[in-house]
Amino acid sequence: MDALTSSSDVFEEFFLSARAGLALADLNGSYVRANRTYASLLGRSPEDLVGMQLDEVLTGTGALDLEELREGRREALDSEQEYAHADGRSFWVLHGVASVAGPDGCPAWFAVSAQDITERRRVEQELLALTATLTERAVRDPLTGLPNRALFEERLRGALSRDARTGTATGVLFLDLDGFKDVNDRYGHRVGDAVLQSVAQRLAAAVRPADTVARLGGDEFVVLVEETTESGLHALADRLRRAVDRPMPVQDLTLQVGVSVGVAMATGGAADPSSLVSAADARMYEVKRRSR
Repeated sequence: MDALTSSSDVFEEFFLSARAGLALADLNGSYVRANRTYASLLGRSPEDLVGMQLDEVLTGTGALDLEELREGRREALDSEQEYAHADGRSFWVLHGVASVAGPDGCPAWFAVSAQDITERRRVEQELLALTATLTERAVRDPLTGLPNRALFEERLRGALSRDARTGTATGVLFLDLDGFKDVNDRYGHRVGDAVLQSVAQRLAAAVRPADTVARLGGDEFVVLVEETTESGLHALADRLRRAVDRPMPVQDLTLQVGVSVGVAMATGGAADPSSLVSAADARMYEVKRRSR
């Protein structure tokens, strides 16, 4: 009996002084007791928690399903929950609930543990945001924000693969600016960059939402058009030429550049990505030679 009493005293001391947040609840989900660490997480005293429901300390975005524990189908539930502090702020905890058996071997209590993971979640969210930003930068042209060559080629491969299954057609327009070198040489790279940004905006505004406008580098752009026709591609080429040809306000200047456009199309996926782009590139140079 003395050994049992001593063991009980040791457990009581452990429960009260543990650095982990610990609490005990009945099968109705009402707190029976809590240690100081658990209560302080919530900005309350252990006595304040007695009689409160477990889900009362949640912010409303979380939920506890204790039925499986009550019925003995599970022994423990671990989850990340958002707790509500007494001062109104919220914070995240690693929340554990385990069933404690009574003398008959059936669940009689719920043992609750909580560990503040707010800082860990903040770091995780920052890492996720950073990863997303780096991933986006890896496939975007830093000057114009358009898809870069890598993203364009990925989308082109996907389009040709779909064409092979559906028999649809994909077109590529290859664009090279006319007169851009003169602007760059005369006014400098800052003005040249502004021209490229303006051209990118005009091209993006002239295509369908499903089309892809990408910058390959320098003054070269490409447009990927899915589920298209030969006449539709040439109509788009005319629209893009008109969009670029308009006078362009840049800083305190009004500039004008043109664009040569080459068009290539493949039906049913009957082309590989590089050959389709090369065909559009070659036709663009034909257009440029004829216009000189």
